[in-house]
Amino acid sequence: MTEPLGPDEERFRALADSAPVLIWMSDISMGGIYFNRAWLDFTGRPAEREAGEGWRESLHPEDLAPLEAAQAAFAVRQPFQVQFRLRRHDGIWRWMLNSGKPRFDPTGGFAGYTGSCVDITERFEAEEDARRQLRVMRTITDNAVEGMFLMDARGRVSFVNPAAERMFDWKSDELFGEILHDKLHYKRVDGSPFSIRECPLGRVFTNGETLNEHEDIFYRRDGTPVHVQCSIAPIRSNGRVDGAVLVVHDITYRKQAEEALRLSEDLFSAIFRQAIVGITEIDLTGRFLMINDRFCEIVGRPREEVLALRTQDITHADDVPNNMAMLERARATGEDYQLEKRYLHPDGTVVWVHNSVSVVRDSDGRPLHLVAVVRDITEQKRVEAEMMRANQDLQSALTEREVLVKEVHHRVKNNLQVVVSLLRLQASRLRDEVGSDALRESLNRVSAMSTIHELLYRSTTMADIDFAEVLRTLTANLHDAYGHNEDRVAMIVETDPVPVSMDAAVPLALIANELISNAFKHGFPDDAEGSVRVGLVRDGDTVVLTVSDTGPGFVPPKRSSSLGLMLVDRLVRQVSGELEMEPPPGTRYRLKFTLE
Repeated sequence: MTEPLGPDEERFRALADSAPVLIWMSDISMGGIYFNRAWLDFTGRPAEREAGEGWRESLHPEDLAPLEAAQAAFAVRQPFQVQFRLRRHDGIWRWMLNSGKPRFDPTGGFAGYTGSCVDITERFEAEEDARRQLRVMRTITDNAVEGMFLMDARGRVSFVNPAAERMFDWKSDELFGEILHDKLHYKRVDGSPFSIRECPLGRVFTNGETLNEHEDIFYRRDGTPVHVQCSIAPIRSNGRVDGAVLVVHDITYRKQAEEALRLSEDLFSAIFRQAIVGITEIDLTGRFLMINDRFCEIVGRPREEVLALRTQDITHADDVPNNMAMLERARATGEDYQLEKRYLHPDGTVVWVHNSVSVVRDSDGRPLHLVAVVRDITEQKRVEAEMMRANQDLQSALTEREVLVKEVHHRVKNNLQVVVSLLRLQASRLRDEVGSDALRESLNRVSAMSTIHELLYRSTTMADIDFAEVLRTLTANLHDAYGHNEDRVAMIVETDPVPVSMDAAVPLALIANELISNAFKHGFPDDAEGSVRVGLVRDGDTVVLTVSDTGPGFVPPKRSSSLGLMLVDRLVRQVSGELEMEPPPGTRYRLKFTLE
């Protein structure tokens, strides 16, 4: 010890050593000066090691805060009581309740503290376990989505969880001590008062009755109704009901969904009954399960008769195989389908219908039954048949017209060929070169028109003619007409397909005839060599025709002195085109026109 004990303290030690609790004494600096036998046996350490600050070695390192509280009391000479862990001689930590009181000498001077430590481990652990369970319960109630209430035997609120606060817009401290029924369940749906004596939930207090999954209407703080499903159970003690637990689940959204479903079913029922098309439900064998009035009108049979039949029983015999094949496919694959077929009235009348069939499946996707929307298309079929007959008659007339028009083109072509032959014969008899050239030019123009009629006669359509083919034929004919050898004057034709109408084909062919003729006639004097290039390019509705040669160039005479150029000018205006002559070398014409 740090200092000897007096006679009174010796007597105290003798008594303390026989006590079953741990007793200690400290000096004025809080250093230990005495530890009884129970303390020393507990720690397994000699008194010398416990003296002064030595006893702190047995103190748990995490329990310094309680020691600081004791030191604060020590500083003001006040009694204290703290809890900390003390290591037993076998290394086990035990919870101690340490109580200390100030000690004074006969003169009133402060002499230190005397205290005792009682082992409270079992009690502490029990309390800690209770606290842990309370924390778990608190976590459950705080995070539950259901509202929870605890009430005493008189129905007064003693606990409200956060979900209940949110559900009914009441704070827990506002409900504590209040009768819950008077706050949340005080009126009926019609607004009339609702006594707790009439409330089925109130029976838990009168006879301890448990009520599960009871649906009712509670009210929020502002009077808004809340559809709830609730369960209430009594809390019993010594056979008496001391209170009750109420768990409330907000089912407002479910009720709204149920009401929406009911309205939807009512709407469907009204639509089903009054629809202007037939609606049927059939099983996978074709038997009718449900039909509306319009379907009965379509098939000309009463409801009771139809519901005793299958769809194949009232289907035209020729349409049954296809009907059953589609039904089997829907049963096997679950695919929706559409079908046109004929129903038979009892009197043999045929009704054409269009069936749009949907497959209804179970939760696993397997077909359960079929729903068909049936539309009467008998009148449509009659009109289609009449239109088909009319189309056939029209097609026959068009065929006859095309044959006639082709024959006309063939005869016109033949007549033009006769004219060409006459002009060629007349030209051969003339000795005047100017007159002969004039006849040859006229011959070429007539030949160009003959080419148009020849191509129209061979064409599969009478509306348009491919002008590219006209240019290729026309260029080849003119090349031969002017007697040019291919080795001396090459002919190059590069064209896009350009369909033109009969009205545009003739003037365009005459324009091309004049321009190509000029190239062959004037482009290669004195047996010069070169080439004539004809191009046809289409960009949308715009077409560009180009004719060029590689000769020395050509200075056109005045329009008034050249029949060919006068003719070209008039024809260009006729097709609403633009003709440009590009500068040498060579002679290059560019005609731009638009397709109509």
